[in-house]
Amino acid sequence: MSEYLYARGQHVTLTAKRFVGPAWTGAFVVAKLLPSGGEEPRYEIRSTGETFSRAAWESELSARLEASGPTDL
Repeated sequence: MSEYLYARGQHVTLTAKRFVGPAWTGAFVVAKLLPSGGEEPRYEIRSTGETFSRAAWESELSARLEASGPTDL
């Protein structure tokens, strides 16, 4: 199983690639480390102000330096 680069509560930026058109980016907080099944690590991430969460691959995320410490979700 792969090691996780990001921790629960860490602030990250999601850059999702689209099939057509430009990539989409947004600010999120890691809510949960998801099982990877031996593949690339996955995370449950949540954006402030949204009532839902989404899953993201580690390669879609990057650390946010301005707020990289753990927070309450």
